[in-house]
Amino acid sequence: MVKQDEELTILLTKLYAIQEQVGAVEKSSDEDKKNRAASAGQVQMGKGRKGKKTGSRFLELKSSIIDRLKTVAALQEEQSSSVSLDPKVKIATQAEIRELVRQAQDEWNELNEMYKKEARKKKSKFTPEEMETQQSLVMELQNQIEKVKDVQMAGYSRGGAADEGVTLNLGALA
Repeated sequence: MVKQDEELTILLTKLYAIQEQVGAVEKSSDEDKKNRAASAGQVQMGKGRKGKKTGSRFLELKSSIIDRLKTVAALQEEQSSSVSLDPKVKIATQAEIRELVRQAQDEWNELNEMYKKEARKKKSKFTPEEMETQQSLVMELQNQIEKVKDVQMAGYSRGGAADEGVTLNLGALA
């Protein structure tokens, strides 16, 4: 694990150097690049105590939603792969999927409200980059929840078979 962290730090340092050469970011010293690369794994959002508290709640909700969506995807995959499920088991699985989707939607609503509330402030606790990241996460999570709902509805109309054309991209959000 330590070796992977060292390799990751080296690769991130090289990435920062490339970004400077391209002109994407301002030039900085090698020491600054190494410090940024070393702290890249420590995700924090917000300035000050209140900002970090809000940022950590945002990250908790995001992780919870992603976990729920992964569970739903696994249940849907299990349901579509097993042809001869007992009807009671199938109904119970569908009810569990509906509940997980409902919980994910409730958490997304809270996440969206947190983002909107912070976006309206003149003096935000977050940097503009963090706000942009939050906005993209909120929108992408909503898209993923809608995809799950669409797959679920398609499953009802076609007797429970999952739509092969719709795949979830949860790895990009984690």
